[in-house]
Amino acid sequence: MPEIILTELDSRFRDRIAAKLGDKSFMHCFACGSCTASCPVRRLDEKYNPRRLIRMAILGMKEEVYRSEFIWICSYHSTCLNRCPQKVNIGAVCDAVVRMAEEEKKRGTERKAGERLAETNARAITKEGQKFRNAVRALVPEVAACFICGSCTAVCPEALIDEKKDPRRFIRKVNLGLRDEAFLDEFKDICATHYRCESRCPQGVKINRVMQALRELAEEDGYTYPESLKELER
Repeated sequence: MPEIILTELDSRFRDRIAAKLGDKSFMHCFACGSCTASCPVRRLDEKYNPRRLIRMAILGMKEEVYRSEFIWICSYHSTCLNRCPQKVNIGAVCDAVVRMAEEEKKRGTERKAGERLAETNARAITKEGQKFRNAVRALVPEVAACFICGSCTAVCPEALIDEKKDPRRFIRKVNLGLRDEAFLDEFKDICATHYRCESRCPQGVKINRVMQALRELAEEDGYTYPESLKELER
């Protein structure tokens, strides 16, 4: 077993596994080794040790568990479950840990994409665009948190009717400081403010408030209600 460094242990790790499994049964393990003695994967190589894996999970050795090859190659044969006096389902634990590892990897990828996007925006924006963006953010601060995942567009009824009416693309214009493109975009005037997008946004961006802010700023800068929409209303 790897060296245990107390400051690197994650005390919440076992509770997260229990939440993913739906019970805490794996914490009942007292490391008797019955699982390891009957594990066919262990016969291939001694480094594949289910007893050690469960022990590391209980101790909160998250990184060591995630790096373990065993969680990926456990054959789910259930012999260990049948032999375990505490009825610890090691296959289910491995499956839960694999799902957690994949979720953490996905979150890391999204976070890096957001950081790259923010860096690109900061380099590309003009002074006028920055002034516009700051004006919107003063009214709706959370708009800066958007990392263009597209959850809003996926549930937007306007986008279903016309793919050009895309809230994700609209927020992107705002964060890029594309003032004229945002002011001339009809989407700000026809957004139905049904709030479905807000319930799905992982960053809590209030798109209806963004639209209201854009309409107010557009009027202040001399933009009028789009003629194309006036025609539709006649």
